[in-house]
This record gives sequence, C-alpha cells and structure tokens, in this order.
Amino acid sequence: MARESAGEDAVLVPLLRKDREEVTAVLTTLARLHVCGVAADWATVLDGTGARAVDLPTYAFQHEYFWPTGTVAGAGDIRLAGLGAAGHPLLGAAVELAGGDGLVFTGRLSTQSHPWLADHVVQGAVLVPGTALLELAVRAADEVGCDTVEELTLPTPLVLPERGAVRIQVSVGEPDDSGRRTVAVHSRDDAGDERQSWTLHAQGVLVPDAVTPDFDASVWPPRDAVPVDVTDCYERLAEVGLRYGPAFQGLRAAWRHGDEVFAEVALGEETDGTPFGLHPALFDAALHASFAFGDDDAPGGVPFVWEGVSLHASGASVLRVRLTRTGDDTLGVRLADPTGAPVASVESLTVRAATATVRPDDASKSLYRVEWVPARVAGAGAVTGPVGVLGEVAGLSDDGFVAFAGLEELAGAGEVPGTVLVDAGASLDGADVVGSVHGAATRALELVRSWLAEERFADSRLVFVTRDTAGTDGVDGMISAPVRGLVRSASLEHPGRFGLLDMESGTDATAVLAALTTDETETVVRDGEVRAPRLARTNPADDTADPQIDAPLSATHDGTVLVTGGTGGLGRIVARHLVVERGARDLLLVSRRGPAAEGIDALTAELSGLGARVAVAACDLADRTAVDALLAGVPADRPVRAVVHAAGVLDDGMVGSLTPERLTGVLRPKVDAAWNLHEAARDLGLDLDAFVLFSSVAGTFGSAGQGAYAAGNVFLDALVEHRRTLGLPAVSLVWGPWAQDAGMTEGLSETDRRRIARSGLPAVTAEQGTALFDAALASGEPVVLPVRLDLAALRGQEDVPNLLRGLVRTRRRRSAAGGSAATAGLVQRLEGLGAEERREVLLDLVRGQIAVVLGHAGAQTVDPARAFQDLGFDSLTAVELRNRLGKATGLRLPATVVFDYPTAHALVGYLLDELFGAVESAAVVPVAVLPSVADDPVVIVGMACRYPGGVSSPEDLWRVVSEG
Repeated sequence: MARESAGEDAVLVPLLRKDREEVTAVLTTLARLHVCGVAADWATVLDGTGARAVDLPTYAFQHEYFWPTGTVAGAGDIRLAGLGAAGHPLLGAAVELAGGDGLVFTGRLSTQSHPWLADHVVQGAVLVPGTALLELAVRAADEVGCDTVEELTLPTPLVLPERGAVRIQVSVGEPDDSGRRTVAVHSRDDAGDERQSWTLHAQGVLVPDAVTPDFDASVWPPRDAVPVDVTDCYERLAEVGLRYGPAFQGLRAAWRHGDEVFAEVALGEETDGTPFGLHPALFDAALHASFAFGDDDAPGGVPFVWEGVSLHASGASVLRVRLTRTGDDTLGVRLADPTGAPVASVESLTVRAATATVRPDDASKSLYRVEWVPARVAGAGAVTGPVGVLGEVAGLSDDGFVAFAGLEELAGAGEVPGTVLVDAGASLDGADVVGSVHGAATRALELVRSWLAEERFADSRLVFVTRDTAGTDGVDGMISAPVRGLVRSASLEHPGRFGLLDMESGTDATAVLAALTTDETETVVRDGEVRAPRLARTNPADDTADPQIDAPLSATHDGTVLVTGGTGGLGRIVARHLVVERGARDLLLVSRRGPAAEGIDALTAELSGLGARVAVAACDLADRTAVDALLAGVPADRPVRAVVHAAGVLDDGMVGSLTPERLTGVLRPKVDAAWNLHEAARDLGLDLDAFVLFSSVAGTFGSAGQGAYAAGNVFLDALVEHRRTLGLPAVSLVWGPWAQDAGMTEGLSETDRRRIARSGLPAVTAEQGTALFDAALASGEPVVLPVRLDLAALRGQEDVPNLLRGLVRTRRRRSAAGGSAATAGLVQRLEGLGAEERREVLLDLVRGQIAVVLGHAGAQTVDPARAFQDLGFDSLTAVELRNRLGKATGLRLPATVVFDYPTAHALVGYLLDELFGAVESAAVVPVAVLPSVADDPVVIVGMACRYPGGVSSPEDLWRVVSEG
C-alpha cells in the first residue's frame, strides 16, 4: 500500500555534564548503539566531560563472541537459505513460490524476542493479540499489491508459551480473476517435533481495491460528546480476565455520544511504532475504548472477524479513535492521527467472549508413551554367517542357529558368530517374583561383564531374548523387565555390543533372523512382524479412560494417601501438591529415616497448617513384614486408599564396574518395595483407588552409568501392566530429570547437567512437575512419560536415538563407501599430509569432541597437554568421548581409552597408531620430482619401524619395559 508516515523520526540528544554516573549511562547507551551498527561522533560526545581518547593495546583481545554475526557467510545471511528479508518486526523471512504467484512469510514469536507481547494476557494465557494477526495480513497485502483486507477470521487464539517460542507462517495464495487472494496465518511449537501439525489462527481474503477514507477527526473531541472516566478501565478489564500490561495500557481519554465512543490512545515512550503498519498494542488499546459503552451494552471481548480493513498511514504512535456500535457484538472502527488525518478504518469488527484457552506449554503436550511400529528389515536371508545361541532359548527352534553351552565354549570356538542369542530369564521360577527378578538381573549383569571382558567377542553382539506375552498375568514380563533396563544402558555405554529381542512362543526362526537384520537395538516379533519402539505423544483422555485413575487424589477423598520417599525432595513436593491442589487431608509419609529426616518438622507443620493430618513413619519397604506392620497401623477410619511410590536410591557406575551387591542395593527400593506394597494391599484387603509408581526414563531410554537404576525402574512399568491385567488400578509415571533442588538430581555436577541438557531432556521444575503429575494421572495411560523434550536440540544432534525417531525426522542413508567409510575417509585425508600436519588435524578433531562433551565453547578452549581428569572428565563423559571418537574415526575403541591415554596429545598418538596400523596398503602420495642430492653436503636418511611384541604406543612400550 502507498501510504504516508504518521510521524517524523525523533532523535534524542542527551546533554552531557561532568557527572560521572550520567556520563557512564550515556556511554553505555552509545556502546549499545555501536553494537547495533550506529556510528558515534566521539569528539562531540566527549566534549566537556573531561574524558579523553586512549590507545588500545596492540595485542588481540582474548575474548569470546556470543553475539550472532549475520555477516558471516552461511551463519546469518538468510539469502544463502533462498529467502528474502521480510521487512517487519514480527517476521523473519519471505519467499516467493516457484511456478505461481504465491508467497510465504515466516517468523518466530516469543516473549523473549518480543517482550511487549507478554503484556497481553487473556484468561491467564499470553495471547498474540488479534490486532497482531491483522498486522501480519496487512503486511502480506502490501507485498502482493493489495490495499484492503476484505475479511480475516480468527478461529483459534495464538497462545505463547512461558518458555520457548512458536513458529509462524503467513501464506498468500495466487490471485483469482478479480485479483483477490487468500491469506492464512499458522503456527506450531518451535520445540515440537517436525511432524507436528500446524494450527490455523487466521484466514481471510485480500483485495486490490483501495478504500477512500470517509471520516474527519479534525474537530476533537467531537461536539456534544460526554467525557467518560477511564481511570479504572484496566482494573475492571482485569476482573473479567483481560489483564493488560504497560505496553497495552494505552487508553488515555474517552467520550461517549449515543452509539459512538471517541477516545485517545498512545504508545508508551519506550515503544516505537514506526516499523509497523500500525503497532498491534496501539490498535488493541483503541479497542479498549469499547469499555466506555458501559457494562451492559458494550460489545466486549477479543477480535474474532475483521471485515473491510484498510490502512491509510503507517507508523502511528498516537491515535484518535471512533468506535460505532453496529450490533450486540460488532463495531465499526475509525482511527486518525493527532491532526485528524485518517490512519485506518474497519468496516466491521466482530468480537467474542474472552474464554480460557489451552496453553501451548499445557502439561498434556508433554505426555508420551512407547508405541511399537513396523521396523525396516532386510529379511532373514540378509543375516551373514551363523547365529549363535547360549544354552537354550525357550520357544526358539534349532533351525539356522549354532548352540553353545556357555561363554567358555563360545570363546573356544573356531569362529565367534556375529550375533549370539541368550534367554533373559532362563531357568528361573516365576513363583518367587522378587527372587526371580534379582536372579535374572544378576545373571544378565554377569553375562554383560563377561562379554565385555573377552576380546574375542569384541566384534559380536549379544542379544537378550525376552517373552513378555508368554503368560496371561504378565509375570514373565516382570521377571525379564530389569534385564531390559540393564541392557539398554549397556548398549549406550558400548554401542553395537548388545541388543534386545522380545518374541511370542512359537515364533519361527525366519522372523527372528529378520529381526536381527534391523539397525535397532531393541525389537519385538508379533504375529511374524518385526516391530521397534518409538516414542509418541499420548492422546487426550477420552470417555473410555478409567475414571478411577484420578479420583483418589481429589478433595472428595476420605482415606489416607501413602507417599513413599515422602521425606525426600521429590516426596515433599508431591505431599505439598496433594494437600494444596488435590485436597488430600490424610497423608502417611514413609522413608528409611522417617521422623529423623532433616526438615521434616517444618514440612509437617506447614501441611498441618493447611488442614492436613500428616503422619511420618520410618520403614524399610523392601521388608515385607515391615510393610504389613506399616499398613496395619493406619487408623481404620481412614485406611490407605492411594499409594504414591516415589522412593529410590542411586548407585551410578558403568556396567563394567557394577557388582551383584551394588545392583541389589538399587533394586530393593524399586522392585522389592513396589512388589511388597502390591501384595500387602491385596492380602490386607485394601480397596486402593490409585497405585502410582514413580519410574524413570533411565529405564525406557537406557542411561549410561545408571544400569542398575534403569533395571529397577523398568520393573515398575511391568508391575503396572501386571496390575492392569488383574483389574487393579495402577499407573507408572516415567519421569525425566527434575530440577536440582528436587528429587535425586540434587547432587548432580555441572557436567552432569550439561550432559542431560544435550540429551534433549531439560529438567522440570517443581511447578512443571506437579502439573505433569496431574495431567499424567488424568491421561488414563498405564505407563506414561511426563517429560519435557527439547526436540529442537535433538534435531541438532548427529545421531538421534532410535526411540525418538517418531518425533524427530531424520534422514539416514548408507555410506556408498561401505561400513569402513569413516576410517577410510579420515585415513585418506591424513595420508596426504606431513607428520606434523597429520597430528594437528587429528588433534583438532579430538579437542573438538572434548569441547562438545564438556560443554566448552570450542576446541580452542581445550588444553591438549592437560589431563582429562583435570579437565573434568568422569566415567560417563569418558565413555561419551570414546563413543564420539569411535564414530568419527570408525575405530572400535576400548572403554578405558581416555584413562589409558590421559591427555589429548597422548590420545592422538594412540589414534594415529590405530588408524595407520589398520591400513593394509598405504596409499601412494604423488610428489614433485626431487632435485639431485649429489652436491648436497649432508644427506639425511629417515628410517622407521614398528614397536615389537604387539605394542602400539610409547605408553605401552614403557609398560613393557617397566613392568615386563
């Protein structure tokens, strides 16, 4: 649109005095302007201040850049992405569509990038105002030569999250015969998965016809108009859920004359309206003048349908407003500048009531479950070489498999098969569930450790076979559950060394062999089809959801809620939430220390002051006799009706360092305690309404260094499924990490927290966690993951976990060079370099990976001579570095490589030996013809040799010499 400016640009020139604080403030402002590219006349600025220019040091400043640099090729120039600048504060880029005359604008909105939007709160949610959506349509109309927004309907409010952002798209269709074009505004969560659908927020029609202004506001205020007091306008609007912050509180004065309201509105001094057609906050404030119609007949609410909108002048900061009531919920709008010249006109605006809306950060959007989807298989014929079986795998035929009595026989075989199957629950008695669980987990741990210790198994994979559907009561699933958690963790610590396969009885060999051809760590075979686990969002609870799940934690509940781990950080949060938000009046908080726990008196006093009766007990829940006594001691008039089992302990360590004793110590508060609570409640005839178990993603995802903890939590998930088959209420909440002041993450180091953040699992705060708690219980799912996933961070990872590939789109292609492509490519690059250059290139690679693992800004921050332990490495980060270097180089590196070669320099030496020792034939590097050396006074002859006795590095040689 061709339109005039509604105001002149203003430049504020501060008057500098010799006051130090004022000069400092001005210089700070000028420095900020300088960062934005505005040049300063320093001679004028410093005149009369006593300040003087000084020479800067001649050396380069030692600093780090954190500002985005749009001038760097490939980093900030959107033209390199095939986009053009949008030229609008709410939009980032624009692109014309090929093969037509369509157009798409894109942008990203948040309360961080556009803080003024946080001042527009409707029914407790931050809404992008309808005037902003109209502004986007007007900007689109400008781009395609249209002068009027004929119609724009806003079907769904655009709500901004408290944290994060939303992506927006403004799309303009091709013109029809009359030049009319469609326009639409969509959004989706910026942190959501790439397959998340877009939500429509505005759709309408743009037309090329210009509208001639038909109003005059030069006489102001109009004659016979009665002043209206607006001093309490925003307080009264807040009472009906419309809470406007300073940026939107622009109503300055109002008058009424019959069915018309006249008003004056202005932007705050800190808000610049010049980059906009019409600043949405100013336009929204103009609509607040409808307040002056009175409580009974005011068309109050938020914009719903705009009709006949034209912008006549841009960049206004002050407006004269005329609102005309044309119906119960419709208005005509005319806007002018302070001289009375037209700025904008709206033939008709339909408003609707400001109702509560769903927040984009609503807890239900952070609920996930595991689904089993068809896996991509190459077919049984694609398995190369024999497949071994250790002992017997129940239900598996002998066709196509080579049997071995045990690991000793396998190690002594002439050829170790590339894949070996072992029964995860062989020879265990299902009558003793707890004993069988501990036995299966211990046996699995011993197999894993032995497998890793035998060098002959280094190129083979051990696959644990489970049978979760063998019985109608799911007992087999509970017995093998900890094995799954342990193996998932071991697979992360040692990629490619372990796998999981679940099958039904009677599964034929062909289906099993097909499952082994996938690139999945874990698969199941159902009805001959191979499936793999994928995380998916839960569906909102519907009418089929079990109504008992949520009932016991409501205010109508008259029994006792037992909370295990109730005196710990997480248990206290849950207890407080049950009383304050869920109306629980009787709590039994149980832990090992009980009343001796630190700070428990203050907690009980707080909860008692809120009207709850709180009992605190010390009990070893892994002791069945103690559990029976605990439950029997609850008063008969308020028996236990709900259980929240939040207890647990950590004993982190790599799977190679775990012992059966350490494993048992972690399993007891998970496995033994949960099973005792389950059986005791049944035996005592307790009519439980809810049985809520706190599990962990360590079991579902696997967690390096937490094999024991992962094992215990998967049992909880299986116990819930078992209870459901018996018709008993149960739900497992598979939590991600909580903030460090809650739960068992309190003792995490900064390195641990950075590693968790990189994994795409940001910690939940107490407020977020309790909201997720409520949403998960209401979902009706038996096993639900109430976790925050940073899918944007996951999309940036080199290798997205298989479990998350249903949420994060990946493009995976095989290497044209085969499985050794990484090694071959790196070796080829290094072979063309001299010895020193070769070492430097590999050192850069190693330092870069160290920086990623430790969360440093870049490779240059890593001292290659400093010991890894001094840099902050622990066993977990050491394994992560080993895995990253293994992927980058194509080498299978030992788990102890970081400790065996304790500096970057030493590790580079080892990698060089491994890479070039593995090359069967060195590539010939072409060189220029050398000049004759006949007349050289000195001729240097270089000689080289390999270390003897299988030694591959100077450190190995020193050990041979010193230790024999």
